[in-house]
Amino acid sequence: MKSRIGRNLRRMGAVTAAASVALLGFTGVASAASGEAYASGEGVFGSANWVWTKSGFKDGNAAVRDTKCDAHEVFLFFEVKRTTGQVYQTPHRVNGGGCGSTSSWGGLGYDAGYYVGAVRVVTCVDGGSCFRSTYQDNPLT
Repeated sequence: MKSRIGRNLRRMGAVTAAASVALLGFTGVASAASGEAYASGEGVFGSANWVWTKSGFKDGNAAVRDTKCDAHEVFLFFEVKRTTGQVYQTPHRVNGGGCGSTSSWGGLGYDAGYYVGAVRVVTCVDGGSCFRSTYQDNPLT
């Protein structure tokens, strides 16, 4: 009788330990900090989302739409502000498809090699104006 109770207690302990590990694993995934922003103005609309890292972002997605039939390309990029105050631009992503077209990109990332404090999205009309989102603060720094 004692061995049966002891065996059942050991099984319950193993099940409890396995459940705890599973919950910790799910919590880690759910706690990933993400950011998003959009910027728009006459002739252009752009949006992006990403997963924060201390030194930038990863797993970014961005799209830019040409909202005016004016024969001008539109483009999107990120402005990345380091905690030191310096601002860097990512490469420009160009939509040359014309009136009403949308171009999108996935798997974007940026690593400043130093702490990044904020990121914003910038959209522009070639030969025209640029429009900026507000800075999105990095919760990891």
